[in-house]
Amino acid sequence: MEPPSSNSPLALDISVKAPMWDTLPCASEPAWVAAQLAPLLSLENIRSGELSIALTDDAQMQALNHQYRDKNTPTNVLSFPANGPLLGDIVLSYETITREADEKQVTIKAHLSHLLIHGFLHLQGYDHQTETDALAMEALEIKALAALGIDNPYKLQTVI
Repeated sequence: MEPPSSNSPLALDISVKAPMWDTLPCASEPAWVAAQLAPLLSLENIRSGELSIALTDDAQMQALNHQYRDKNTPTNVLSFPANGPLLGDIVLSYETITREADEKQVTIKAHLSHLLIHGFLHLQGYDHQTETDALAMEALEIKALAALGIDNPYKLQTVI
C-alpha cells in the first residue's frame, strides 16, 4: 500500500494483474492515479482512506462481473465498496477501456481518468440507477474531468 503523500489523502495499492497494462505505465503510478482523483477530494462528504486498484483484462473482468453482478460479459470498471479506513476496490479492464476509447475517439488516458473517477464515486456511494442519480453523478464526473483538462465524455458527438 502506497502511503498518502503530503498532498493526497489517499493510500493507494495498485496491482497489475495483466501484462498488457505495461503499455500504459501511468495506470500503475500512484502519483498519476492520485492526481486523477484529486479534483474529487475537495468535494463535500468525500471520504479519503485506503484504495485498492486492480488492473486486469477482459477474461478476469468477465469472471468478476459474472460472479458479483450476474452479467457474463466483461465491463470497463467495477467498484467494490468497503468500510472504515478502507474505501474499497476499483477493478479496470484494459481491453474494454482501450476499445471504448477508440470507439469514442478519445485518448486511452482520458478514458481511464474518467473510469477512475467513475469508480471512485461509486465507492463514495454515488450510483446511476435512476435518471436523477445518474445526472448528479455525471455532473461530478464532468466537473472533475474539466479540472484535469478532459472534455465532457457525455456530450453528444456531432456527425458531419
